[in-house]
Amino acid sequence: MDPHVLVIGGGIAGIASALELANAGLTVHLVEKEAAIGGRAASLCCKATDVCSECSVCVVAQKIREAAIHPRISLLTNSVVRRVSGERGDFHVEIAEKPRFIDPERCIACGVCAELCPAEPKAVCLPSAEAVPFSYVLDERLCLRSRGQDCDLCRESCPTKAIEFEPAGRRRELTVAAIVVATGFEVFDARGKGSLGYGRYPNVLTGLDLEETFNREGCLRLPSNGKEPRNVAFVQCVGSRDESHGYCSQVCCKYAVRLARLINYQIPDAQVTIFYIDLQTAGKGFVQFYEECREKVRFVRGVPVEITQTPSGELEVKLENISQGKASRELFDLVVLSVGIAPRKDSWDLASILGINLGDCGFFDTSEPLNSTKTNVDGVFLAGTCQGPKDIPDSMGHGMAAASKVIQALGVQAR
Repeated sequence: MDPHVLVIGGGIAGIASALELANAGLTVHLVEKEAAIGGRAASLCCKATDVCSECSVCVVAQKIREAAIHPRISLLTNSVVRRVSGERGDFHVEIAEKPRFIDPERCIACGVCAELCPAEPKAVCLPSAEAVPFSYVLDERLCLRSRGQDCDLCRESCPTKAIEFEPAGRRRELTVAAIVVATGFEVFDARGKGSLGYGRYPNVLTGLDLEETFNREGCLRLPSNGKEPRNVAFVQCVGSRDESHGYCSQVCCKYAVRLARLINYQIPDAQVTIFYIDLQTAGKGFVQFYEECREKVRFVRGVPVEITQTPSGELEVKLENISQGKASRELFDLVVLSVGIAPRKDSWDLASILGINLGDCGFFDTSEPLNSTKTNVDGVFLAGTCQGPKDIPDSMGHGMAAASKVIQALGVQAR
């Protein structure tokens, strides 16, 4: 019999690893804690203008579709790993499926439940336009029933009877030969930098907020009044390269420059400024892309220390201008904080279950300096940003490398 492999995490690294394993003839169980696979990458926007900016977001949807229809990949969404025992070749895994209020096998995504939901924001929604499974989900925290109100509109209106308010969670046990950990990352919470005004001023956004806005709306408007911004600032290294996060997140400069160009393309008369300490321009073709963007995007080597809102609603950025060697102030319509990659807060729980180590920064640690996929537990491998910051192409490559190491460790001859 072909060995079975467990992949924990349905983001792009986990999907890439699962596809590589499945294409080699192994049976893969892909476990994802959320209701749909795709992870953070599924919420990002395409940054192409008249030419492609090579952000690789378009690849994500393609890989999701491939994983969804692959006969050797079993998708276990809304599920978490509770217990692991055994050794390489014979791991025994207990998986708990969290209660589902909407059965994805019955849901036909007609949208009636979302239309009738009286909660604000809506308690019922579709995770994304390309969600897999393609099913609506119910957020119990937003549902009026959790607030003691007697609401039954969505369940009564569902034509396929897919909604159940008191579902039972399920547990299943698997025996697998190897495990790939691809649990991803958390976005740094910009509220931790209180002086920058995130959460207090509506026109201070994070890079992820901006990505999701473009992905959802296709254009950019000021949250405060719906008008197009005319003066936009990006602030780099928010949650990276400081006392608490002494590493470079590697993705912030790239997405900021690409988003700046997208704003310039959609709003030609907008002035976009990027405040930075040092620019990370590594990657094939990115130096040339950066040089092209310098014609329209203003780059200032300086560190913003405080953002305040003026009585007129503008945002005043106070900064130390490194190039000029002095403090200065500038006004903007919109400020985007380029937040970095942070390790998941629940990494310690999974590390305890698997018996693997965490590194100094909180990401999962490797047992060999020259092998970024191998852990201290034989048969358990790492893939993607759970091991350290990576962009989409690097996460996919790391996931495929982890799969290759699994195949090698199990002595399986690739098909």
